[in-house]
Amino acid sequence: MIRLTATVLSAIILIFSTTICNETGRETTPADEHNRIQPYLGNPFFWQYGGEPVILLGASDYHNIFQRPDMVEELEMLEAAGGNYVRNSMASREIFPDHRDLWPFKTIEATDDTLINIYDLTEWNERYWENLEQLLEETHRRNIILEIELWERHDYYRTRDQAGWIRHPYNPANNINYTERESSFPSGEISYVDGDPASRTVQIRGEDGEEKIDEGHPFFYTVPALENNEVVLPYQEAFIDKILSYTLKYDHVLYNMNNETREPNEWGEYWANYILDKANAKGVNIELTDMQDAHDVTDESVARMMDSELFTFVDISQNNFQSGDLHWERIQYIRNYLLAHPKPITNIKVYGTDNEEIWNPDFWGSAQDAVERYWRNILGGTSSTRFHRPPWGIGINETALAHVQSARMFTEKFDIIRAEPANELIDNREAGSAYLSTVSGEQYAVYFPSGGHANIQLDEVNDVEIKWLDASSSWWAESENRQIERTLELTAPSENHWIAIITVR
Repeated sequence: MIRLTATVLSAIILIFSTTICNETGRETTPADEHNRIQPYLGNPFFWQYGGEPVILLGASDYHNIFQRPDMVEELEMLEAAGGNYVRNSMASREIFPDHRDLWPFKTIEATDDTLINIYDLTEWNERYWENLEQLLEETHRRNIILEIELWERHDYYRTRDQAGWIRHPYNPANNINYTERESSFPSGEISYVDGDPASRTVQIRGEDGEEKIDEGHPFFYTVPALENNEVVLPYQEAFIDKILSYTLKYDHVLYNMNNETREPNEWGEYWANYILDKANAKGVNIELTDMQDAHDVTDESVARMMDSELFTFVDISQNNFQSGDLHWERIQYIRNYLLAHPKPITNIKVYGTDNEEIWNPDFWGSAQDAVERYWRNILGGTSSTRFHRPPWGIGINETALAHVQSARMFTEKFDIIRAEPANELIDNREAGSAYLSTVSGEQYAVYFPSGGHANIQLDEVNDVEIKWLDASSSWWAESENRQIERTLELTAPSENHWIAIITVR
């Protein structure tokens, strides 16, 4: 196998990094900067795009949709339902009989193992990048906001249907660019301890079969504030440069440093600074977050991310493991934490499924939980919500599309951008029974997850219009007018997902 010397390697990377920024023909304009996705000036808890406030509603079946042949079909379904938000992780992981993800690097040698090839980390697999460019174009022309996750931690571990580190191009056994000794990277298998992705320690198996336990995967410790791996870091930077050579030309991209990271915050902060410098050099304003894997979003790792000036929005997807009132209360915790300096709060992943094939459905929640979480995110005051992919979420199935459509119908009638969560206005409320948001004195919205009854305390008004939305079927029931004093008694039409909009006349 050919190995490159350090001198040749440095020269190649320097040339490589300085030439990729002009690969695509698309150019940004001043209009792009005005129109691009950014916190809404009128209420920074939400987004604006094209100069107008917008709430982001999504659903999709894949974490790396750009790798899938039915990408356009999914985008068309989402658009038809009124959706405008999709996730794309820059991941290469899935191994199925009818599909294998592409790697970003060019294969220069095959091995006897059909899952393992030898790569040159200074040469690109053009099909991979053509797929990314197609995703950018297709989402842009549909006004679908694209959230890109730069680093997908699960790619680097041996998990479930993935070959993980054993087949990864950054493994020194699988590239011509550095050795184990040069990189300090092991070539043996790296797994979560006891197969638990929530573990903060890793199990490393050497070529000799011996195993050891270590703190974290070495791939996520290369940055100067951690282990300062000067051999591997330039290749990681070149990969990010390549992504930016495409994405910085578009005005609809949000940047997420990591998928549910458990690595030190310094890792994500390094990459936030890195891409901000690249964007600033191009005169482009971008929005960034770093998704922590803390299911309890009161965790210090989330607080550090919220406090950082680097991150302009806060992803709390892991809160979508919570259910009922705790789920709602944690949203309110985040909103209150940010109250002095508001940022958009996003949910790129809403978990919950009835798929019993996954190892612990109770852990992920049911499909009913998924729908409830979706709606609590909306009425609870977050800027986005998206059904997560199967088998851990309901993806873009019929139920998901119905609720995306209903959510769009709801936000066309109710001014969610100006509203505030206000469960304290519900009298004698039973746990998990109803959730309220209000534009004080003008509109009230109440979400009933399973039908039920609620008494709403209004201002001193006596004439209101009530509209009922059957969220499961995207259907408006006939509206009614009532004269009341201060308490409005509401009973949902059936045991279903219902939203009532009360408008003061």
